[in-house]
Amino acid sequence: MGLKKQLVYWLVNRKVKSIRRNKKFVNLDSAKTAGIVFNCEDRAAFEDLKKTLSQKHIKCTELCFIAGSADNLANCISNNDFSFWGMPKSSVLTDFLNTEFDLLIDLSMSSSVQAQVIRALSRASFKAGWSEAQPDFFDLSIDVSKRREPSFLVAQLTHYLDKIK
Repeated sequence: MGLKKQLVYWLVNRKVKSIRRNKKFVNLDSAKTAGIVFNCEDRAAFEDLKKTLSQKHIKCTELCFIAGSADNLANCISNNDFSFWGMPKSSVLTDFLNTEFDLLIDLSMSSSVQAQVIRALSRASFKAGWSEAQPDFFDLSIDVSKRREPSFLVAQLTHYLDKIK
């Protein structure tokens, strides 16, 4: 791990300690709100998840990560929304992170610093997803390493979040 990445993780870990987060187990029956993070090219998986959550009367807020510029795109972020040190700098991103969702679902399956920052700094009560990155900021991490597809992750997450009481 490079020096810059180490410094970013050090800053993130310091910031995590100052965040007040109401940690609790949340399933699809108890959740009222959900924040969903996904990559732009995985919109179909996001739409499937949003449909499932809407059927359970869960209000969804999306945060779409795009490779290019996210200027003037609602609920979209890019690398430009993070400072040199990896900290959030756009209002779209900080508003999302400061929202106290019942459930944060990350479909990005990314190990990027930006994805880790979102997972770490979210004030969601319960965080679910999958990543190979360490540290793991999820409360529920589903291993999809044998089938790395967002649609498979959606199927697994909805299955377990529906079954676990």
